[in-house]
Amino acid sequence: MLSKIRDKMSTWVVGVLLLLVAVPLVFMGLGNYQSSEESYAFKINDQVISTSQLEQEVFQYRQALEKNYQGNLPPLYTNSFIREVTVDYMFRTILLDQASRNSGLVFHNESILNAIYSTPSFRDENGFSKEKYLSQLYRIGMDANSYERYIYQKGITGQLRNSITNTSFLTKNEKSDLIKFRHHIRDVSYMIIDYNDIKEDIELKEKDLQDEYENNLEVYRSPAYAKYLYLDIDKNNLIKNIEVTDEQAMKIYKLNLDEGMYVKPVVYKVNHILIDSEVSAKEALQELKEGLSFKEVSMKHSTDTETLESKGYLGEFILTDLPDYLSSEIINLKINEISKIIKSTKGYHIVSILGKTDDTISSFKDSKDTIIKDYKKEAGTRKYFDLIDDISEINFTKKYRLQELADRFNLKIMSSKYISKDEGHGIFDYEFVRTNIFTEDVITKSKTSDLIYLNGDRFIIVELDDYKNSEQLSYDDSKNIIETLVLNQKTNSAVILNSENIRDDLNAGISDEFNSLSSFVGSIDSTDIDEKIKQLFFNTSPSKGFVAMSLGSKDYMIFSVNEIIYPKNISEIKDVEDYYNFAYNTRSESEFNSFYSLFKANAEVTMNDEYMKRD
Repeated sequence: MLSKIRDKMSTWVVGVLLLLVAVPLVFMGLGNYQSSEESYAFKINDQVISTSQLEQEVFQYRQALEKNYQGNLPPLYTNSFIREVTVDYMFRTILLDQASRNSGLVFHNESILNAIYSTPSFRDENGFSKEKYLSQLYRIGMDANSYERYIYQKGITGQLRNSITNTSFLTKNEKSDLIKFRHHIRDVSYMIIDYNDIKEDIELKEKDLQDEYENNLEVYRSPAYAKYLYLDIDKNNLIKNIEVTDEQAMKIYKLNLDEGMYVKPVVYKVNHILIDSEVSAKEALQELKEGLSFKEVSMKHSTDTETLESKGYLGEFILTDLPDYLSSEIINLKINEISKIIKSTKGYHIVSILGKTDDTISSFKDSKDTIIKDYKKEAGTRKYFDLIDDISEINFTKKYRLQELADRFNLKIMSSKYISKDEGHGIFDYEFVRTNIFTEDVITKSKTSDLIYLNGDRFIIVELDDYKNSEQLSYDDSKNIIETLVLNQKTNSAVILNSENIRDDLNAGISDEFNSLSSFVGSIDSTDIDEKIKQLFFNTSPSKGFVAMSLGSKDYMIFSVNEIIYPKNISEIKDVEDYYNFAYNTRSESEFNSFYSLFKANAEVTMNDEYMKRD
């Protein structure tokens, strides 16, 4: 049904608000993760995720992150971290989709279309734009069918969330207790053990450094480096390099002209009012016939947001862009003639034509650029998939060198920089690429790699050019590294030991540090203390006495919550209802997450641990 509707909408713009790359996974997880069992990464109930599928998702996520951070990813975004986030998102997507379907939830086709039509980023000043819709989807590598599946999945999982969160509630006692807890005050005594102060007192002995080196020789080795030759086949480059002569373009034009492809449809400029009351519609029609403008009448009678925003002007359309109940009326109207009242499921419509174009045939000059663009795309895409088939078939035997493949298919051989298994450059910066080229076949047996897909439009095939083995570093070459490592180890141990000794003495009442303790008395809203320290104060029970905790900066803090003071009268607290609403929403989300956790716990999950534990 959707495909038929979409075919009719030749110039409608169906849009989606593209999210910031800070949440780039939103367009992953389209509810269609089923794949073959071969080389699986993990399995959830009856669905299987292959390693190549997961690698593609990780690759796309990393690309989005790099674009967002302009190529400079923060240290947090390691390969393992990105994989972990991606797997967690895929887990959640698949399980919530399964739970929604098992509950019998559905999302109607019309709801999908309405969600798409109302998306701002696919709209322009005239309404929806097919070109804008398709170009936006193209930028994120998605087709219309995939996006519809995404909307469907989002719709049914949204219903599942609402069915849980909308039925949540808080009792009066819970409300009172939560508000009291939110506004309580804590009296805390604390002191901070400074990492750098301890570090200054650490002395390194030569024997400690030598022992570290002798006991961990394997650590102090240079990495193995490899340099590669490779073929880089990019569909977009193939499309760009396709040559089309004017004679070829004219031949295509004449062939398509005979099939009626270049006849421009009539474009109508349409005034339109949508009213939800038949009585008001009759009044509006009478006022229009008496000479009031569509702008005046729409502002007076319409309750439809789009009609009000457009002030009675719908835009320029061909008839196939419009619903049948409008197009069947418009085709019979004369210029400036006002239609009768048209009833639909959305309300009561009145339309008029401001003007229309004549049937014309696009000239070769007007059509030439489109003909060339379409031909290049078709020919380049066909060449790309032919190369995949032909190179895969030949490379399967592993009997051919890269130069032979390059000569056979007229491809240029590229050369990489030296890279290691843990670090690369350019396209070799991706872990899944390095995993596929630092193999025994490629490194030891000098065979070409399998085809490595960077995305759906690009793949590479690699051959070893040069290899430098890992070498044992001398003690002198490693000494700076060893000094830093040993100093940090000793400082960490000293900080922890010192903190634990002070904590134990404070709890025993025998410490000399009581007079050195600082004091904090305040609420969770206090701004006169570091936020991280404050969070520790408010997440620790007073029954524990003095505790020692890391501040994350290598510093340690020793503190005790001496007293908790609750407000006596919650009615005197400012903005108490705002916090109640926050608490209610938190409860709703908590119950939804509990449902998801229970569903996840009952799911049959099989992980490919050997694959997932790779660096």
